[in-house]
Amino acid sequence: MRNLLILFLLTASASLWGQSSSIFDKMQGAEILDATLKTDLSQLLSAIEGDAEYQPAVFSFTAPNGEAFTINLKVKQRGKFRRTACDFPPIMLNFSAKELTRMGLADYDKYKLVTHCSEDLPVGNEKVLREYLAYKLYQELTPQSYRVQLVRIQYLDSSHRISGFTRYGIIIEDTDEMASRIGGKECDDCFYALNGMLHHSSVNLHAMFQYMIGNSDYSLPVLRNVKLVRSQRNNLLIPVGYDFDFSGLVEAPYAIPASHLGQFVVRQRIYLGTFTPDEDMKQVVNLFFNKQDRILRLIQQFKPLPARQRAEVKDYILSFYEQMEMLRRKDFQDAYRLIRQEHPNAIPDGGQKQDYVIRASKGK
Repeated sequence: MRNLLILFLLTASASLWGQSSSIFDKMQGAEILDATLKTDLSQLLSAIEGDAEYQPAVFSFTAPNGEAFTINLKVKQRGKFRRTACDFPPIMLNFSAKELTRMGLADYDKYKLVTHCSEDLPVGNEKVLREYLAYKLYQELTPQSYRVQLVRIQYLDSSHRISGFTRYGIIIEDTDEMASRIGGKECDDCFYALNGMLHHSSVNLHAMFQYMIGNSDYSLPVLRNVKLVRSQRNNLLIPVGYDFDFSGLVEAPYAIPASHLGQFVVRQRIYLGTFTPDEDMKQVVNLFFNKQDRILRLIQQFKPLPARQRAEVKDYILSFYEQMEMLRRKDFQDAYRLIRQEHPNAIPDGGQKQDYVIRASKGK
C-alpha cells in the first residue's frame, strides 16, 4: 500500500511542474460542458471505412470560468469497430498546435470524442454516460488514467442538409498530455514488453480495474485498448487503459463475449492480469477496498444517469467486492485456488502463457 501511495503522489504532482494549461484543462470543472461542433455532417457520415480524411470544423464552448472559446479545427471519423457498428461514428478532434500556442495554451492538439452509438436517444445517452462513469471510477483509483470531460454537444451541419441535434459525448485527454501529466512519455512500439520493463504495481492495478468493470476487450502485450507510458523517474512502463464499451458495466448493444477467453456473456468477469505474489495482490485488493465508499458514492451521485441505471451499475460493482471479500476473509492462497483456472489462450503482460484467469459470476 505504501508503494501505491507514493506512486499516486508522484504522478498527481507531475502536472503541477511547469505545464501550461491545455484546451482540455479549460474544459474541466463542469459536470457537463455544453459545446457545439459545426462541420459538414453529410461528408463526415459518408466517409468510407479506412478512407476517412480530416475536414474543417468549428468547436465552441464556454469554460466553467465564463471564458468563451470558438476554435477552428479539423475532424474525422475514427476507430474501427464502433464506426461500422454505430449509427453515428466516434470522432477525432484535431486542433491546430500553432493556434493553441498563439492562444497561450499547451500544444496538445488531438482529442478523441466518444459519441453516441445509437440514434435511439435514451439508449445512446445511457451508454455514453455509463462509459464516462467507468473512466471516472478509473480516475478515482489512480491518476495513471485518462482524464475525461462529459459534454452535451450540439452538432450543426454546415452544409444545411442535416438538421442539428444534441447528444452526450466524452472528450478524452490527449495521450501525450496524459503521459506528461503522470511523469512519462508514451511508448507506442513497446509490443510484448518484457516482464522486467513493467511497473508491477501499476500493472496489477490496471488489471484489477478492468476486472472490476468486467472488461476483457484489451491486451497489454499487443497494446489493444492500452497505452504504455515510460516513466521518466524509473524507466518502467505504466499501462493506461481506455475504450470500455465492451465491459459488463457499459454493456454496449454491439458488445459480444470474448469467446476465445471462455467468456459466455459480456457481464462475466475474466481476470487477464499475470500471476503475481499474494502480497502484491493483497496490496491491490486493499487499495480497492479503501476506495470502495468513494466509488459507490461516485456512482450514486452521478445524477445524469437515471436512478435505475445507477442502481444497476452499483449492483455490478458490489458483485466485484463480494468476490474480493472472499480473498480477504479466507486464506489468500486457498481462495486463489478456488478462482484460478487454466486457460491456454490467455497471454500475459510478458508475452508468455498465462496460467490462470479469474472467473466470477455472470452478474445480475
